Amino acid sequence: MRTQAEQLLGGRVTGSDGTVVGTVEQVFRDDVDGTPAWARIRSGKTSRFVPLGTSQVTADGLSVPFDTQKILGGPSIEAGQHMSAAQAEELSRYYELTVPAQQAPGEQAPAQQAPAQQALGEQAPGLQVPSQQVRAQPGMATPADQDWLIRQEERFQVGKEMFESGRIRLHKYVDVEPVEQAVHTFHEEYDVERIPITAEDRISGSIGEGEQEIVLYEERAVLRKEIVPVERVRLRTRRVEDDSTVKDELRRERVEIEPEQRTPGGPR
Repeated sequence: MRTQAEQLLGGRVTGSDGTVVGTVEQVFRDDVDGTPAWARIRSGKTSRFVPLGTSQVTADGLSVPFDTQKILGGPSIEAGQHMSAAQAEELSRYYELTVPAQQAPGEQAPAQQAPAQQALGEQAPGLQVPSQQVRAQPGMATPADQDWLIRQEERFQVGKEMFESGRIRLHKYVDVEPVEQAVHTFHEEYDVERIPITAEDRISGSIGEGEQEIVLYEERAVLRKEIVPVERVRLRTRRVEDDSTVKDELRRERVEIEPEQRTPGGPR
C-alpha cells in the first residue's frame, strides 16, 4: 500500500461487512522502509489497529478486508509514537499476516510462519532470506558506495491523537425562595342608621318586638400555583480550532574538510 500517511488521518474505516468501524487517528510506519504499516482507529472510546498492507484507500476513506467483529476483537495495544516489534508481531499473528519461510526442494513447509511485520525487512529466527532480498540498513555501505560518504538526517512527521480532556455535567436543583405581592381587597362593616319620623311621614304601628338581619361580605386573597416551562437547557460540544507547536530535536550529519596534518620539519 503506497500512500501518504497524512492522507489517511481522519478518514473513515469501513470493514468487509460494509460497516463504518471508526476513523483513523494515527498511522505507524515500518521501521525499515518507512511505509505505512498499521493504522490506529478510534471507534467510540475504543482504539484498535488494522493493517494497511492489505487495505485499500477509497474515496470514502480506508477499506479493510476484515469485518467489524474481527477488528474490534483485536488486541488492545498501548503504542505511543512508535510501535515495537513485539507489538507488530502480536497484531500480525492476530490478523494471520504471514509469509512462508524459504525451504529446500522436497522439504515440507514449516507449520509456523513468520509475521508479516518481519517480512518487511526483519529476519525472524530460523528464516533464510535470499541475499538479493536483504534490504540495506541506514548507514550500511554497499559496493557502489565505497567511494562515497552518505550524509543522513532525521525528519519528523506530526500526527494527531484524540484524548479525553474533561467532563461537564448539568444537574437540575430545586430552590425555594419567598415571594410576596400586595393584593387590594375589601370587607363590609355595619352601621346603624337612625332617621327621625315626623308627622308628615304618617307611619303608624303597634308596639311589639321585631328584628332585622343583614349579611356582611369580605374579599380574601387566594394563592394558586402552577408549573410553567420557561427554558430548555442542554450540553453540547463546540469545536474550537487553535494552533499548537510541537518541539523536538533532529539529528543531521555534516561533512567538512579537515585540515592536513603536517609533520614538523617536513617539506613545505
